[in-house]
Amino acid sequence: MSGGTSEPRIPLSEWIRSFHTFLDQQQFGNISNHTTASSSDYLILALRLTCSLAAEICRVGEETGRLPTPHFDWMDSIVVHLKSNSSKGDGTENVVNTILTDDDDGIRVEVLPSLGERPAELEQTQIGETTPNGFGTEELSEGFNPFQQGGTIDADELSMYQNLLSDYNLSDDDSTSYDMASQGDGPRKKRTQNENYNMCSVSVEPLIEKGVPMSLCDLIANMLDCANGTLRKDEMYNDVSEVRDDLQLMLDKPFIYLHDQDIVRLLTTGLQFGGTVFGRDVELSTVKEAYRRAVSGDSELVTISGQSGTGKSLLAFEFGKYVLADGGILLSGKFDQRQQGMPLSALASAFNQYCGILLQNCNLASSTQMLAHQINHVLGREANHLAKLIPNLANILCLDTNCFIHDEGCTNAQKRLQYLLCRFVEVISSTFAAPVILFLDDLQWADSTSIAAVNQLLLTGGLASQDTHFFFLGCYRDGETDNCNPLWKSLCNSNLVNARSTDIKLDCMGEETLSTMISETLCLSPRLTRSLSSVIYHKTKGNPLFVSQLMISLNKEGLLRPSLSRRRWEWDKEKIQCKALPDDVAMFFTNSIEALSEDVKSSLSVLSCFGSSVESAFIKTLEKVLKNNLLRNLDEAVEEGLLDKKDGRYHFSHDRIQEAAYNMMNILDRCHYHFKYGMALAPLPSGEKDDSNLLTAANQLNLAGPEAVEERSQNVIVANLNLQAGKKSMEMSDFVAAYSYFDNGISFLRKKHWEEHYALSLELFDLAAKCALTNGDVVSLKILSEQVIAYGRSYEDKLNVLYSTTCALAFSSKLPESIDKGLDILANLGIELRGCRSSMEASVQETKDLLSIFTDDEILNTRPMTDPTTILAMKFLGKLELGMAQIMPESAPFVTQQIIQLSLLHGMSPVSPIGFVHLGSYMAKLGDISEGYHYVKLARSLIDKVGSRESAGEVISMGTHIRAYVEPLQATLEYHNEGYAAAMLSGDIIQAAFNIMCSCSSSFVAGVNLQTTRDKCAESSKFLYERKMMIFMTQLNCLHHSVLKLSGTDEKPQRVSAEEEKILTTNKSVKRTYNYQKALISFTFRIYDDSKHYSEKYLDCVDSTWANLMLQHAFQAFHMGLISFWVARKSGDEQQWHERGERSKLALKKWAESSCWTFENKWYLLEAEESYCNNDFDRAKLYYAYAISSARDHKFVHEEALACELAAYFYLELGDTEKAMEYFLLAHEKEQLGSATLSSSLLKADLLRHPPAVSNRRHVNCKHNRVVMGICPADVFNVAVLGVSVSLLDDGKVLSNTPYSYASVVAEVGSVAAVIVTDRRVAPTIQYRLILSNDNEKDRGADL
Repeated sequence: MSGGTSEPRIPLSEWIRSFHTFLDQQQFGNISNHTTASSSDYLILALRLTCSLAAEICRVGEETGRLPTPHFDWMDSIVVHLKSNSSKGDGTENVVNTILTDDDDGIRVEVLPSLGERPAELEQTQIGETTPNGFGTEELSEGFNPFQQGGTIDADELSMYQNLLSDYNLSDDDSTSYDMASQGDGPRKKRTQNENYNMCSVSVEPLIEKGVPMSLCDLIANMLDCANGTLRKDEMYNDVSEVRDDLQLMLDKPFIYLHDQDIVRLLTTGLQFGGTVFGRDVELSTVKEAYRRAVSGDSELVTISGQSGTGKSLLAFEFGKYVLADGGILLSGKFDQRQQGMPLSALASAFNQYCGILLQNCNLASSTQMLAHQINHVLGREANHLAKLIPNLANILCLDTNCFIHDEGCTNAQKRLQYLLCRFVEVISSTFAAPVILFLDDLQWADSTSIAAVNQLLLTGGLASQDTHFFFLGCYRDGETDNCNPLWKSLCNSNLVNARSTDIKLDCMGEETLSTMISETLCLSPRLTRSLSSVIYHKTKGNPLFVSQLMISLNKEGLLRPSLSRRRWEWDKEKIQCKALPDDVAMFFTNSIEALSEDVKSSLSVLSCFGSSVESAFIKTLEKVLKNNLLRNLDEAVEEGLLDKKDGRYHFSHDRIQEAAYNMMNILDRCHYHFKYGMALAPLPSGEKDDSNLLTAANQLNLAGPEAVEERSQNVIVANLNLQAGKKSMEMSDFVAAYSYFDNGISFLRKKHWEEHYALSLELFDLAAKCALTNGDVVSLKILSEQVIAYGRSYEDKLNVLYSTTCALAFSSKLPESIDKGLDILANLGIELRGCRSSMEASVQETKDLLSIFTDDEILNTRPMTDPTTILAMKFLGKLELGMAQIMPESAPFVTQQIIQLSLLHGMSPVSPIGFVHLGSYMAKLGDISEGYHYVKLARSLIDKVGSRESAGEVISMGTHIRAYVEPLQATLEYHNEGYAAAMLSGDIIQAAFNIMCSCSSSFVAGVNLQTTRDKCAESSKFLYERKMMIFMTQLNCLHHSVLKLSGTDEKPQRVSAEEEKILTTNKSVKRTYNYQKALISFTFRIYDDSKHYSEKYLDCVDSTWANLMLQHAFQAFHMGLISFWVARKSGDEQQWHERGERSKLALKKWAESSCWTFENKWYLLEAEESYCNNDFDRAKLYYAYAISSARDHKFVHEEALACELAAYFYLELGDTEKAMEYFLLAHEKEQLGSATLSSSLLKADLLRHPPAVSNRRHVNCKHNRVVMGICPADVFNVAVLGVSVSLLDDGKVLSNTPYSYASVVAEVGSVAAVIVTDRRVAPTIQYRLILSNDNEKDRGADL
């Protein structure tokens, strides 16, 4: 580097002589003021100086095109810059600081341009003379101590650096010659004269004897040999830059390139590869960036793909180190091709391993206790279901898994487990205040259940609170996944689950990266390993796995070996180059295994049948049943590097090794061995507490297949084993694996199995049908059901599959068919519902009479139901209840009556609370809100009494609607979140969806900020779409579009699918919601014809939907009343609309009696509108004021804005323009508080301030940003803005259609209409061309 002139300088030769003198004095104890440095410290500091010199020589060469000539006096042309910031002490301190200061610039060395001629200012600086900074070199010799730490360095070691610095033109073969001469105790330089050059010969042996690192000795020897021309070409220095690079490597990575290797250890252990990742810096940074985004609040999905052996897992592990260092929580698991039947094996392993770490680490005991407390608080007894999957969690919670009772009544245990895993992640993240990272390897073997769970975790991560952050990382092998793989479906759906997806593709290493890998592995500079790297690269094509395994193999063969004499690795390049190798790593492993003994090969084949990793305890079990000494043989494979032994498990070093061992068996032998191992393990589970071998035995038998059966009796054994394995999987909530077991069990049954093994056949088909329903496999469900219906010996035996098919119809949006089928089944059980002629009032009264003789305590303490047929009948009734309430409201109360009657006669079942909550809802619908509220609370209490929360989601959702008629509305919003959680815990996805939809709707009518409601609707819609809940999604989208309109979000509605179109035309409940929302938006923007039209369509649906009282019914009545009074004032059919408005007013008045907080302001506003309609203006003024005040007191800001706007219209009609403008401005203020960003009230107030002259010419009011506000006469019909049609209104009448995506309709005041046009496609400065036309005038254009 170039030096600066302001710093004092000293010639390098004199700097070294000073050190000689200092070290000599140090030997005799003359220096006591300074401590000495250790040898290691001194080496690093000396290397810094030497490296700086080499870099400076390279700089001079680059700038001048020539290097200093190699004569003895050349060191006089090199100066060392001294530190000039020392404020005290003599000049010695400046020299000391030269090497001890570890700043960014390092030690500064400069080669003077004179190239051997001493500079003028240094000409007189000799030993004993004064240097430019004020001290002499004798003073340096006497008082100079360059060290401030302990240790000693003698002159021999210093001579090494003098010799190192004296030879720099290293490739000039005829420049120097050396001979060896030693004098005294250390190396001596012998000078000879050869033309103009000084010759010398030096031995590095004394340096080796002094313990100088061998790498440094080799560097010096290479430089000396290079000058003599005695070095092999592979080790020759070509120029000084290579010396500089080697020195820099020693500085940057001293433990690799400077310090000596333990050669004795290497002779014992052989070549070892660490976990270092080479050439993946960009990919690692990409993963880290995604992780940091996840920590910031986003949900992230990252996958790493590549061919086998490209380092996917190693990159993930490197990232794992970063996560742990950053304080994150890492869960890691691995899928296995041989263990695909094991329920959620990779996920369970990841969570179980983490819980095991918590249990084993004593330092985490308090945190583990806190985690256990939080799990019990959040999950309660539902944590038992997780403990079945995660044994170590049971230990944390101190649970006895043998005492768990399988909950057969769970509506969808798989959905429940997914929800529980999500809550578990949330608890872990919040307890430890850290992000949770889930890494799953070998996703190409992933099962759909595990991927669905990951999807749910990603979805929850996107919707979760700010305290929870989730990040997913997965690896998969290229070429072994396709579009049908669940992984790809997950990637395609990543947007739907609120997760950003990144796929990183790894290729084989380039030659430069491979050179670095070999260099660091052998602890030799790339210059020395260059030839070996080239050979290995061309043989392996840069595949990291192939490279490592080949080098280990070369080491075992002695072609790559540690040398005791040279203290480094050496190799036979020619022999390696001639070595024949296969084309790919798989064949290489096969050849490696073939070279082993027969016993070891056989044991590896046995191990490969059970997966990539097997516990030692299980291998001992195998030894007993197979009578084979497996452990000894596997330990030999560990020594060969084919297996790893860690934490009590044997792992194949790589999947390719497992595959090679497995593929050594032919297909027929594989089937034979799988069947042999499965049958050997089959008898074990019945006599053991731990039934983990049950699933292993079933998997082995299923891999063999029915063709491997040797005896007829074995078919029944295998079928029974699959039955038990399927039940075990159901307990673990993996219904995909369970279905696979049941299906395999059926495949092992022989012909005539219905006659010979009826009970076994019935149970297999029943449970397989149940799993098919849960998995959404309608085709398999149909086939299985047909078999049971055909061969079932009694109607009771067929009820389970009939229930499954009935549920399937409901799930597939065929609600009428589902209800019809359910009614038929109940009729066969003696419960006839079709012949019921009772009215809703009569059925409710009969049920009340039935309950009148029981107290609440007697009802709560009723015995549990035990009769299986009655329990199943109750399930059918519970399934019919909600469906009939929607589309057959006149019959639904009779279903409730039957549920309660059976509960009182035969005992309470999990369905019983549903009957009581619906009874409360029907009572409230009929006007008795107080009594209905009573039964809602009774139903909540009954859930805990029946010991099952299967119906909790429905009870909470239906009950919340009634509670909102009694309690303040805003206080009830959280209940639907509770209902969602309860439904997810029971796996009831339908009720979870219903609670989500109701939560959005309640937030909207409660006046929650529109931006918040908009985001909530968007997230909920994604949730419903991802779960194919099309009816609820279609209904929610109606609300979502209204929120978008009101919040001024100029978004184009998504195209409605054919399925949504069908739902809108056939489902009366959805039609009712759709027409109501359209009427509401039309009324809000004062579109008279649309308001009237959609109101009439809404009223056509009211009487044929919902027997229950819903919160939305009150708000629908409220807005229909407002529209009715408006239409009554403007239409000729005044009486009919006036009567409709009055009915709404009386309903709101009645509800205001039960909840003044929620309904008083709405009743007041209807009173005001009715008075306005009746021309009772004084009464109208009074009730407008009441409505505004009540809405403000009860925190309904959006309804306060509505009341102000309607009052403004009222005063405008009276001619009080000033009062009208006051209320318009007040309405605008409240709309802004509610985030109604596209407020028409402000424009209306502006129209009143500046009324335009009424003419056929349009009038420009103002223009700002991307919004153009034009005020036009009412007789102007059409406006076109860049081809976008925009509506103008004539007293509420739409004169042209408006695409909502670009234009928003405005306001009308008297005969003047206005329009707001928003076009986000163009810049604000673009001039808009308006084309105005009507029937009486020609088109004319004007620039706006």
